[in-house]
Amino acid sequence: MLEVRIEGRSYQQPVLGEVFASIKRGDRICLLGPSGIGKTTLLNAIAGLDTTLPGGAVIGRENLRIGYLFQEHRLLPWRSLLANLKLVGVGEQDAKSLLGQVGLAGCEDYLPDQISLGMARRAALARCLAVKPDLLLLDEPFASLDPVMATDLKSLISSLMDANPRMAMICVTHDGADAEILANRLWYLDGTPARLHWDDRVGESGLIDGLLQRLRCKMEGA
Repeated sequence: MLEVRIEGRSYQQPVLGEVFASIKRGDRICLLGPSGIGKTTLLNAIAGLDTTLPGGAVIGRENLRIGYLFQEHRLLPWRSLLANLKLVGVGEQDAKSLLGQVGLAGCEDYLPDQISLGMARRAALARCLAVKPDLLLLDEPFASLDPVMATDLKSLISSLMDANPRMAMICVTHDGADAEILANRLWYLDGTPARLHWDDRVGESGLIDGLLQRLRCKMEGA
């Protein structure tokens, strides 16, 4: 489906080193690592937003539809939720259906500033789904949400992935508990420059926090 072959690069300071990975349909990847290590940089590279990378760094992207849920919802504040979805090319009935899928039925005419951050993230997720993505990219989707809103959004994303088993997902997070709910595969990014120090399927439930602790201790002692 997608091949990542980043062979190392730098800005004023090194960011990403060698990152080699394959993404297959149905992969539900949680990308973890220390704050500021380059998780969003890697996500942007996969999305094609970094034009400084050579063409062969991400192979297969041109054949995929990608939905990207940014840290900021990026809804146009002067347009209703319904109008924001229609901007990506869906009709009114499909837009209403998508808002219903994310729990926002009846909120079509609200402006983004008239709803909570959690609801705005749901609307932005509906906009991602409007493109019928093969790959869904989520950058810290639960940041700044209270525990109840975060739990609801995790459950929603998990159910959407279950309903679309061929869709792949990469979710940047800092919390191993998110991976317990969402992931069937774990990436751990660390180092200077940053590399994938773990890329494997998620095993038994309840073991992710222990794995992350071992990886952190290993990197601290390196």
